[in-house]
Amino acid sequence: MTFALIEFLGLYLLAASMQPHRGVLLGGWRTIATPRATVIAGWSLVALSFGLAVASRETTDIITWFGLLPLACGAILLGLSFAPRLVRAAVVAGLAGSLAAMVLR
Repeated sequence: MTFALIEFLGLYLLAASMQPHRGVLLGGWRTIATPRATVIAGWSLVALSFGLAVASRETTDIITWFGLLPLACGAILLGLSFAPRLVRAAVVAGLAGSLAAMVLR
């Protein structure tokens, strides 16, 4: 399920690359992370997560990847509307979780 956390991070970066959401999602990092860099990083993470789902031994992982796509987008969208701090906290948790899962695997 490491791919789910990486997929969420990639979609977060894609949302952060859009001008209306940059200030809300990136906070103070918006001066460092250019829109082009966030787009490249976002699509790279989404592609990496898809590759991990395809390469997995579990046959349901690719179906789970497609199912988590609208779920992650909806979570980011609701977070933008109601609680941007919670979305940033979820990104930090996702980053820590995906790193821990890669190390422990």
